[in-house]
Amino acid sequence: MKRLAAACCAAFLAFSCISEPPPRTGTTLSAGQGLSEAQKERAEIEAAIILGSPSSLERAVELSTTSKTLASADSRIFGWIAYEMARLVYPELAGTLPPSTVSPPDSPLVRSFIDARNGKPAVPVADASPLLELFPALSIFRLKTAAASGATLSSVERFNRFGLPSAAADLARGIALERSGDRAGALAAYARAEGVAPDCYPATLGKSRMLVELGRGEEALAALKALDSAIAESAASRRIQALAYYAAGRWVEALPLITEVLLEDPLDSRFALMRAHLLVERGEYKQAAPLLDAYASINPTDRLYILLRARTALDSAKDRSAAIAALRRGLERYPDDMELILYASEVFYGGDAKEKIEAITFAHKVLSVDPGSTRALRILLASDLAAANFVSAAERADAILATGDYYQYTEALYRAYRGAGRLTDASRLAQEWRARDPLSEAAAMAWATSLVERGEKAAASELITKLLAVKGTPAYRSTLYWLQSRLQVDEDAILSSLRAALIENGMNVDALAAMSDVYIKKADYQRARFYLKQAISITPDRADIVERRNVLVQLGVAIP
Repeated sequence: MKRLAAACCAAFLAFSCISEPPPRTGTTLSAGQGLSEAQKERAEIEAAIILGSPSSLERAVELSTTSKTLASADSRIFGWIAYEMARLVYPELAGTLPPSTVSPPDSPLVRSFIDARNGKPAVPVADASPLLELFPALSIFRLKTAAASGATLSSVERFNRFGLPSAAADLARGIALERSGDRAGALAAYARAEGVAPDCYPATLGKSRMLVELGRGEEALAALKALDSAIAESAASRRIQALAYYAAGRWVEALPLITEVLLEDPLDSRFALMRAHLLVERGEYKQAAPLLDAYASINPTDRLYILLRARTALDSAKDRSAAIAALRRGLERYPDDMELILYASEVFYGGDAKEKIEAITFAHKVLSVDPGSTRALRILLASDLAAANFVSAAERADAILATGDYYQYTEALYRAYRGAGRLTDASRLAQEWRARDPLSEAAAMAWATSLVERGEKAAASELITKLLAVKGTPAYRSTLYWLQSRLQVDEDAILSSLRAALIENGMNVDALAAMSDVYIKKADYQRARFYLKQAISITPDRADIVERRNVLVQLGVAIP
């Protein structure tokens, strides 16, 4: 474009020295040869202007300047139009293209171009030339009205009957379709413009922008790589890059670019909300709060804003009521928004029985749309485990395991398989868990339990002895002593391990139940009642505890 500016300046300097076109020498029009050369040169210049890329407009100016066959007036017309079209269509390069110092030549072409540039597009006559059909479409580069979009689409449709390649026409159509809300159509138009003229960078930016809006962030980033370095570093490109990284979920890379955009334009509400979102994801709630407060005065019904308000209320302020109130407002306005529904399911599951029912309903709704949603499956798994519905829980565990994204839910999956009696699956999961996280007490207990339940007494005894030799939490050590008791044969040894378990954790229901079993076997029903009563006070509805209570009742030992 710098060459274009230099070429135009030279052309306008030459044109300004001519008050009247000088007579041409050479073959007359009637002879045919001169007319043929002029037509060829004129067609080449017009084709370059019609193509409308930076390089083709530059070529149009150069051809106009060096023409040997065109009348000087025509050379001036084409040179002026190409120069001003470059300034109109490629605003990022306008800094190198100052307004021309030559008055616009008087011609129908120039008037049509100026009218379009000034937002006064007119419908050309039926037999209008390609340029006269194209120019009305250029109004889209100045006006952002629905009328301008409609006029542009009509103009491009008329122009297309000529079958001429034009990045400018496709670019104008893409802008009009984008403003009309037709993202897919705009994407196709921008891609055509880029295909016709790879240096038509607004088409590349437009294509990337539409890919972002269609949720295809990675493709948008790939498309942006085609930009020249000068354009790639422009504010327009930086803005789209930020949006693309954000859409692609590459938030670490998105945040500094979003911040740069906001430093240039602090009032850009879209980027303010995006920044607030990423700050919330990082747990930086204090930094996000002012952005959310400011956005509240702009669009308090935005779905992402509502979701962020709910998350901030729960995670930062620990105000569950405010979070639920925000979610209910959001669900009322966006009843089919899966992200809101999923988060509501997670929040509501932590509430009372009524809210838990709502949470389960929400989770099922999410799964109807996304059967592989691990977060929704986790809610239903937790519900099944709480209800001791282990067969269903194991099926949920299978579904979560199939996603490959199950590591954070390993303990729940292990409990589901173990409860359903699928000891092989439970053992395999416990072994993997223990290998992946050797310092985890929960993983160690799961693997030790699996060894005990698989009857591998020697391996289990060796592991438990090793684990008890190091420090651990009381609950953890209590469970290990209880597991150890299950490996004992001698009654005194069993009682010794169970007493050690209860010394570590007097709320260990399994150890209390086991103590009751020992004393029932010894026919010492009062001691059996003593331990079972403690277990009942902790978990009155656990099936095996209820069964033991019934046994004592049948033996004539009442437990109030």
